Amino acid sequence: MDPASLDTAIAQLPRHRVGFYPTPFHALPNLSHTLGVNLYLKREDLAGPSAISGSKTRLAEFILGRALEEGVTHLITQGAYLTNFGLQLAAACISARITPILVLTRNVPQHGHLGEARGNYLLNQTMGVETHVIDVDGDIWTDLAAGARVADTIARRQSELEAQGRTVTVVGAGGAHPDGFVAHAQTFREMLLQSSDLGVELDFVYHTIGTGTALPGMLAAKLSLGHPVRIRSISINSYDEDSWVNPGTLVDRTRAVLETLGGPVPDDAVIRAELDIDQRFIGESYAVASAASTAAIRELARSEGIFVGPVYTGKGLAGLLDHARSGRLPAGSNVAFLHTGDTGNLFEIPEVVGAIGA
Repeated sequence: MDPASLDTAIAQLPRHRVGFYPTPFHALPNLSHTLGVNLYLKREDLAGPSAISGSKTRLAEFILGRALEEGVTHLITQGAYLTNFGLQLAAACISARITPILVLTRNVPQHGHLGEARGNYLLNQTMGVETHVIDVDGDIWTDLAAGARVADTIARRQSELEAQGRTVTVVGAGGAHPDGFVAHAQTFREMLLQSSDLGVELDFVYHTIGTGTALPGMLAAKLSLGHPVRIRSISINSYDEDSWVNPGTLVDRTRAVLETLGGPVPDDAVIRAELDIDQRFIGESYAVASAASTAAIRELARSEGIFVGPVYTGKGLAGLLDHARSGRLPAGSNVAFLHTGDTGNLFEIPEVVGAIGA
């Protein structure tokens, strides 16, 4: 598929525009000098509509585009109480005059009972978003009882609204929805155009992977265009074959995006061979600070005056820094890091943020 055909295929999809695109793409000269690679930052954290944003805004635009066509009045999603997707979806819903509802969980053994509103939860409260917080005792993705409580809450609220004549759409955690996966094909195209404008041919794209909503679109665009850049994913939760999101999930989502774009769809083995997921930077658990991510947040801030967050982007950046220093990134490589947001969580509890001020 040629670039013009890819752009046309994306432009024809339903979309409610919320963010400010293309997002900036720029060099990090000080950190590049330190690492011996040419490092660039793709600023999805500046997507808008507010100063605290991220890559989920793109997903929301395509999800809402379809929802508006279908007359949806309420949109329900789930996530951790500090969810980035929930925050960004809620903001996008407000702009589209669709009512957002968040069903959130808090891991009490890790984070304690919810007291003072902070971080993303505070921002959701400021917007007046309807939220339902469910205390859980562990990982909701492996605790079947906790998962059932969340599902029951969503189903009950959906039934109540539909009985009132409302039209409701439920979106999976992190924006896992068929209409959203295509969004980051556009992100990939922007990076190629912006790096070309700088006279740079990218060798690697790094990003943080959690619910697996950014990689399918980027990978579909890479395969459609036949671009040689290598995409490396640093995970913040398990990506084993039996995990709740796994390599097979990513292959299926990538294939679906390719079908949406109308280009050729390779064998699953070809897609799977593109996956490069490093699970060494998860730390103790999701949404728990690690020494490596805390150090990465400090290093970028003190090198460039730019902030990444403790739940997602700090751990992804920690992986990139390790790859550069261990030689997995060849010296002189042109490397883009996809800053997917998460800066609101810098104002969370110490167990999430870590000792970044040390």
